[in-house]
Amino acid sequence: MSQVLNQRTVLFLNPADNIAVCLKDFTPGDVINQDGYTIKVLNPIPRGHKIATKSIAKNNGVIKYGERMGHATTDIQIGEHVHTHNVLGDRVSTESNQ
Repeated sequence: MSQVLNQRTVLFLNPADNIAVCLKDFTPGDVINQDGYTIKVLNPIPRGHKIATKSIAKNNGVIKYGERMGHATTDIQIGEHVHTHNVLGDRVSTESNQ
């Protein structure tokens, strides 16, 4: 028997973002219906990881908190797991080699 939960399952951090943070483990085929989004989960996504809420073309920015945190190393579809296997961070080290 299917159950309807009135709990948040993902966290949308900023309207400009193209990802959301998963607040639970997701399996392929799960459907997120929240905050005006309907997203079908395409692959397993562990709690705390990110899911694409918009399509992200290869080399385009991955946006979190309204800021670019990295870029897609491959095309990422809505509902796909967003992590190190398909994103390269843009963070520049502030450490010096002295």
